[in-house]
Amino acid sequence: MLAKGEVSLLETYPDGRLKQVTAIAQVKAPIERVWAQLTDYAGYAGWMPQVKAVTVRSSTGSVAEVEWTVAVVGPDIKFVQRLEMDTTAHTITGTYVSGAMPGSHWNWALTADGDQTLVQRTVRVNVVDSNWFIKQVEDEHHTLDYGINSAIGVVELRGLARALASP
Repeated sequence: MLAKGEVSLLETYPDGRLKQVTAIAQVKAPIERVWAQLTDYAGYAGWMPQVKAVTVRSSTGSVAEVEWTVAVVGPDIKFVQRLEMDTTAHTITGTYVSGAMPGSHWNWALTADGDQTLVQRTVRVNVVDSNWFIKQVEDEHHTLDYGINSAIGVVELRGLARALASP
């Protein structure tokens, strides 16, 4: 399936609320290059769609605290996340610290596949609760919440693949 493009897995709670979405893609770059791209947080504004600004507030060993400004419908949203990097497992676990989208989480997981890398992007962002406009048009089926979360991982994986395709 990955030969045809990104694949998404949508997970829900028993009551139908969204738990998280994992988007998976095969990226045509070795794992070391993908890892370097993903752990250069200050560089995200140059390749990650909708990211307007990034400030690394602190970075100590395998933990960074990063402030993000993201362009959305209406005012930009700002939030801070804690990123824990496991260089052996090639994973980055992002947890909400402050600002918009409380309760959100973001994860990257990489698996080497020769000169390519299998990349998994798992997200659950509470953008509906943090954006007045989106909150006004959300329906009882949580259509926008599902749609936005489903799109985020795919869009981010495509941005990553484009950035790595550049020499």
